[in-house]
Amino acid sequence: RPMGLVSTSMRLLERRAALFSAVLLGAAQPPLPSRAALSGVPDTATADELAAAYAAGARADGGRGANTMIRKRAESGVQRVGSDSPVFKPGAILDGVRSADGSTVDVSFAYPKEWTVAGGPNLDVRDVRTSDSAYLLAAPLPSGQALDTLPRSFFAELLFRSDGKYGAYGGVDDFAIAESGVALLSSPSGGEQPYRRLSLRFDVLTYNQNTVRRRALVSATAAGGSVYVLVASCLGSRFKEAQPALASIQDSFRNPPLPRSRTAS
Repeated sequence: RPMGLVSTSMRLLERRAALFSAVLLGAAQPPLPSRAALSGVPDTATADELAAAYAAGARADGGRGANTMIRKRAESGVQRVGSDSPVFKPGAILDGVRSADGSTVDVSFAYPKEWTVAGGPNLDVRDVRTSDSAYLLAAPLPSGQALDTLPRSFFAELLFRSDGKYGAYGGVDDFAIAESGVALLSSPSGGEQPYRRLSLRFDVLTYNQNTVRRRALVSATAAGGSVYVLVASCLGSRFKEAQPALASIQDSFRNPPLPRSRTAS
């Protein structure tokens, strides 16, 4: 062949060989993670915290694939009666929710004023910067059970369900109840109501599959055939600093049944 044609053919073969080698090399590499980090959001963020940050304008570093991290809002079991804002005043939640027997009960708790209130159907407040949060869960009171006899498994299953706040990205490890007791607290309408108090620690998977330790102070009570559980939580590394605020949230929780005249929808 003429020298020019031979040179051209050799260059084509070399380019094809290089391309084929690149394809093989790429196929041999492990797949890159499908989730990038949201700019300004800690990798300890929960599914709801990611959703709130994304709604507020946060995007993945480099603008890549942020929507792949966002899962549907966590299920809490809470059925709000009205559509108005649950914020009674800055730093205070007051709302009516439907209980298992169809009646309406009030729920109220206080939280740091600088925290953000999540939109949507859940009663959820948080500090996205630190991952401190407080949120309400609800579930029917098991037949034959009372608040003070509810087993450890009841709270574990409620807190860590796969469509919930902390079970959304996988299983929970090293769950332990550090403290447990029952307190009789006064209700706004008079009288006393029992509240189960728990101090918890647990390890959860985050959206990027890191394992983080969290601590939580829990207050639970029963009304209208339902158990209402307020969970005030922070990263384990922040517990000493955050404990006073979490304890204040735990102490503020009230869930008295409403007078029957107010239970009609």
